[in-house]
Amino acid sequence: MLNSRLLRQFIAVAEELHYGRAAARVGIAQSPLSQAIQKLEAQVGTPLFLRNKRSVALTPAGKVFLEEAYQWLRYEQVALQRTRGAAGGGTGQLSVGFIGSVGYGFMPELISRFRHDYPQVRLRLSEMTTKDQLEQLRGRALDVGLLRTPLPVEAPQIETRPYQRDVLMVALSRSHPLAGRASIELKQLAGESFVAFSREKVPAAHAQLIAACATAGFYPAIEQECSQIASVICVIAAGLTVALVSGNLTSLIHPKVQYVPLADRLPLLEQEVAIAWRRHDDNPALASFLDVARQLETPWTPR
Repeated sequence: MLNSRLLRQFIAVAEELHYGRAAARVGIAQSPLSQAIQKLEAQVGTPLFLRNKRSVALTPAGKVFLEEAYQWLRYEQVALQRTRGAAGGGTGQLSVGFIGSVGYGFMPELISRFRHDYPQVRLRLSEMTTKDQLEQLRGRALDVGLLRTPLPVEAPQIETRPYQRDVLMVALSRSHPLAGRASIELKQLAGESFVAFSREKVPAAHAQLIAACATAGFYPAIEQECSQIASVICVIAAGLTVALVSGNLTSLIHPKVQYVPLADRLPLLEQEVAIAWRRHDDNPALASFLDVARQLETPWTPR
């Protein structure tokens, strides 16, 4: 059977073209080396060397086999390096889920830094709701999620670590009478139609809208529901509704949408994004990702 030791012995003979020097190079006697080459030729099924009392030369088949032997040993080295890298979190693959708003906040910096520090790790990024991320984390389709907390369902097998807090703001059409204000009080939105995040897909954000409006003395008239932030902004741009959205979205520029801070100072207007992963997950690439995220975390200063 072919193995790396036998291939190295063959390469030594092929490069030295002298059994005595090749035997000294690989650290065995000349007779066992000659026997090993004969066994190799029997396995291959054709002579690899032309021999006489005064010289050794490669046959045409031997020249081809030499190139394959070099390649074999290179593959062996790459396999060892990749395996060791995966064990240390330097290679492998990582599936990351994220809610849409973090794509306009901290996520680009986090992913860029991780790719810089661990370029050999293959990343798969998928935008999805918090609820869908939890389902895929439990089903092992995701390794890590960037999602909204508190979680909408009990998930004892999922570990979370708060990563960023943000403050809600008002998103409305630039043609809206309140669009030019420096700030807006929640009660000024009492007569407005709202676009909300889906009660089914994004229950935490949906509940937050209702609770925040309740503190201002009204129940929001929800005209539209969407699951993704891009859809929310599209509806607002059409001039149909207003919405409470993450402060991260100031970087999501739309020519027909204006973002205005809320004057109210309420804990209900704060949002928390967390990193989530399965407890006891031994994927080294996950540990590397969590370490990079920890380095980039910034302290939260309440309003």
